[in-house]
Amino acid sequence: MVLMPVVGMFMSATQPPGLVEPPPLTLDRLVPLVGRTLALAASVSALSLTLGTWLAWVAVRSSYRFSGTLAQLGILPLVIPSYLIAAILREELAPQSMWGSLLGVESAFMGFGASVLVLTLSCTPYVQLLVTAGLRSLPASEDEAARSLGASSWTRFRRLAAPRLRPTWAFSLALVALYVVSDFGAVAVLDCEVLTWELYKARGARDAYRIALGILVCIIPLLAAVRLLQGRAKPDRHQGAARAPSAPPSLQTGPRALAYLSHIFIVGLGVIIPVSTMVRWVLAGLEHDAGFASIGGPLVTTVIYATLGAAVVLVASLLPAAFSSRSQSKGAWIEHGTYATSSVPGVLLAFGVLHLVLFLEREAPISLGDESLWSWLEGGSVFLFMGYIMRFLSQGYAATKPAILQVDTRLVDAARSLGAGTIRRLRHIWAPSMAPGLLAAYVLLFVAVAKELPVTLMLIPAGQQTLAYRVFDAQSEASLPDVGLAGLLLVVVVVLGQVALSRWRRYAR
Repeated sequence: MVLMPVVGMFMSATQPPGLVEPPPLTLDRLVPLVGRTLALAASVSALSLTLGTWLAWVAVRSSYRFSGTLAQLGILPLVIPSYLIAAILREELAPQSMWGSLLGVESAFMGFGASVLVLTLSCTPYVQLLVTAGLRSLPASEDEAARSLGASSWTRFRRLAAPRLRPTWAFSLALVALYVVSDFGAVAVLDCEVLTWELYKARGARDAYRIALGILVCIIPLLAAVRLLQGRAKPDRHQGAARAPSAPPSLQTGPRALAYLSHIFIVGLGVIIPVSTMVRWVLAGLEHDAGFASIGGPLVTTVIYATLGAAVVLVASLLPAAFSSRSQSKGAWIEHGTYATSSVPGVLLAFGVLHLVLFLEREAPISLGDESLWSWLEGGSVFLFMGYIMRFLSQGYAATKPAILQVDTRLVDAARSLGAGTIRRLRHIWAPSMAPGLLAAYVLLFVAVAKELPVTLMLIPAGQQTLAYRVFDAQSEASLPDVGLAGLLLVVVVVLGQVALSRWRRYAR
């Protein structure tokens, strides 16, 4: 599946030129795009890792008023897609806007700096969650002993926490860097000239494959940096109880003020302003009797595609997860191959599949009545679901494998020895043990598919729209009430998915 978009890109590059061809993409144009993409990934990664680690550290290793509430609010930007935050901040921080006038903004909120800000808001919660989990897994006794001996917070962090957080930082870096390189919606809304946005604008052009190769070139140094940061993991033989300190110290005035400012930055720009702005846009549209575009169709389409897409990805994830769980030696290769799909940006994946379909329609037509087989499959959303599988297979794998490992193989062996058949073992042992984990995995994939933009934008059948598609389309048309309405409904769908996920996780425990 990883090779499908690559094959599609190759096929598009080997076709003869059309009657109207855009100016060729020269090396002088491509090199700055690669450099800007790498600079964007490096900037967002550095800011997200620093800010996310800081927020996780003060939440776990210190105490201040409202720390728990603020930590929970700090992860809420996860429910708002980056392209929606970008569309709102572009309007709210414009020079003529209320916030733009108060802050003295003199130029439009767009370009490289704006993209760094928006993507940092979207990526910091991921780092905060991962580092918080990593800190809570460290022995609290060592931190308490060092604090009792007079070690400062910086010394305790540098000597005790930092060496053991390297694997967590490496995974966070990989997550953030690949997210930034593959991001399409935010950079498109903010008109930041990076590879994914240029690839979308160049669809249909013969030089698009050069941009795709540039994206793959960006991924190599990022993965090398991840490997360098991770280093050689050494087992920790002195692991203590994985609990928080019994009496975390109170933050001093300076660090406490910095912590509050960090929370205000994340929650204010990532949650409060976006949600309040969308509500205001909708109310303004109602007040001025603005004709809202039909939203029922995109809402229903979003729910249908998210429901079916999550199910398809979950089923596709079970096979590699099962094989990986059975064989430790082969499992590593299966896992690496599965996670390789995360390195393919959504717009590149969608572009490659789209051109592969066009190539098949042109070179291998198979008639089915009045239309070709490939057109029928495209109209039936088959290629869209294939895109979802390629896009989210790694997430499905990561969520389903723990569910499979929860099954007690001793019970399976005992049932087999007592003569229980395969169906009976599946119904009485495998299904009850895996159900909570699979339900949680399904909801996680539902949320991911509901927010997805580039694959849906390029592979959805003609005449259909999802809420994410509608947000992007309305923003390009400068229809703010439609952006607000579609955005609010999308946030509601995602929040309901998150609520269901938390309930099922509680049930699983």
